[in-house]
Amino acid sequence: MLKNLEFERVLRQFNERSTAAKEARVSVELPDKSLWDIGEIFLAANAIVGNRETHRIVIRINKETASPGKILWKL
Repeated sequence: MLKNLEFERVLRQFNERSTAAKEARVSVELPDKSLWDIGEIFLAANAIVGNRETHRIVIRINKETASPGKILWKL
């Protein structure tokens, strides 16, 4: 499970070190290796009383509109 604070730290590192990262397309890779585009990110309150997390950040994904092709390497 990834907490938002860690997610923000990683994103900040990408953006501070690379101008290419600032303009990069953001995708999610599923276990079957298919890539999906991020369509929306929002903060949601949990409706369950007594739950440990009172809020969560939800990332909604959409089927890719254009395939980015094969990933050459990780930076």
